[in-house]
Amino acid sequence: MLCPVCNGLEQLAVQCPSCAAQSADYGRTVDFTAPYAPYQPDIDEAAMTLSDVDPAVSSCSHVACCPSCGAVFEIYVRKWR
Repeated sequence: MLCPVCNGLEQLAVQCPSCAAQSADYGRTVDFTAPYAPYQPDIDEAAMTLSDVDPAVSSCSHVACCPSCGAVFEIYVRKWR
C-alpha cells in the first residue's frame, strides 16, 4: 500500500474547514511527531494485516495549512493497494 500524495502521484487538494480556502500540504504528520528514521520501512507486517480491519491503518495522515486564515489541520489520504 502506498500514499499517492507522498509518492507524487496526486496532489493534496483540500479546503480549509474554517474559511474554505485551498490549503497547502505540509507533509506527513509522522514527520512532525516521530524521530527521524530514513531507512525504516513505512509499513510493517502488522500494519498490512490490520489494514483490512482498521481503516485508519490504510490511510496516510498529512498536515495541511491554510494560507488565508492560518488554520493547521490533519487530513487522511486513502492509500492505494
